[in-house]
Amino acid sequence: MIYFNNAATSYPKLEGTAEAMAKCLIEPPSNLYREDVTQPSTIDRCREKIAGLFHFSDPSRVVFCSGATEALNIAINGLARPRSRVITTTREHNAVLRPLYYLRRSGDVQVDLVSCPPPGILDGNRFENTLTRETSLAVVNHISNVTGAEADIAAIYSLCEARGIPLIVDASQSAGAVDIDFSSMPLAALAFTGHKALLGPKGVGGLIVGRELDLRVWKSGGTGIRSDLEFMPDAWPIKYEAGTRNEPGIAGLAHSLGGILARGLLSVEKQKMGLTSHLVEELGKLGVVAVYSERPEKNRSGIVCFNIDRWPAADIGYVLKDVFGIRVRTGLHCAPLMHRELGTFPDGAIRISFSASNHHDEVDELLRALKTIVGRT
Repeated sequence: MIYFNNAATSYPKLEGTAEAMAKCLIEPPSNLYREDVTQPSTIDRCREKIAGLFHFSDPSRVVFCSGATEALNIAINGLARPRSRVITTTREHNAVLRPLYYLRRSGDVQVDLVSCPPPGILDGNRFENTLTRETSLAVVNHISNVTGAEADIAAIYSLCEARGIPLIVDASQSAGAVDIDFSSMPLAALAFTGHKALLGPKGVGGLIVGRELDLRVWKSGGTGIRSDLEFMPDAWPIKYEAGTRNEPGIAGLAHSLGGILARGLLSVEKQKMGLTSHLVEELGKLGVVAVYSERPEKNRSGIVCFNIDRWPAADIGYVLKDVFGIRVRTGLHCAPLMHRELGTFPDGAIRISFSASNHHDEVDELLRALKTIVGRT
């Protein structure tokens, strides 16, 4: 089996990740009582690794949750002000769009969408021209999960910071794929997930919150400390971590982070760019393929999105899987507005997404399969 669906969830996981999770399940829980801070726990060590990966100085403002979807809900509901405007883009995943749509339906906010024409480029001037005096929050994804197009987050942050507007960055595709320096973004929050480029397990991710931001509590419950209080304790990060944390998942993520930090992001980035360049070049030779992704020299994500003339994307996916043993992703990729921009709505497209475990011979297998399919049309 050849696996090219790493933008959905990475496979295989880093060696030793499952063992780290199993060890956590077998051994007595660390810091069973959250008051016990005499020994650093697996959770503490993972926070420190996350902070290090993003060049962030305060691990206590790394909030763990179930993944980027929950992190984005925490951030959006915690920062959106009533009777104001929120700016976002047509590149966004439903993990951003749906929370905003619910807020809009309740009458709490108005949502301004910045159009991102193919291949999903977020133009800074267009973004700036959409900002208004009533804009209280911006939400932008770093790398499109459909095309791999990358936003200039530093430039977008500068536009927001100059107006005192908090920025939420959806780093679902970029965390672990490219270097992100969060040290100079005190007015931003960054959502990440563990199971994509960070090579960790499903069910764990988090939110990094800049030092100038304070979020309204969106989820409340047990914390293990200050149970006498009616409301959540006013202390980071526990204020935003109600309930039982996924310690086995965090243990797995901590292990995978160790491997990523040891290898370095640049080598992975170069490998995926090489695979992307090879695939896009060869797809162009088929003559019946429309490629929607960013140009290979600008595509650091390893995401290639395309369609084949006269073939529904879903049919290509089934043939690749059932006949050739190649796993890809087809459809709308939970990003319907991006597919409207590409002209591929409602059927969507075929997405190939690489990881550091993929190699050129696997890409050649895919190309041979596609040539066989094209020959049958």
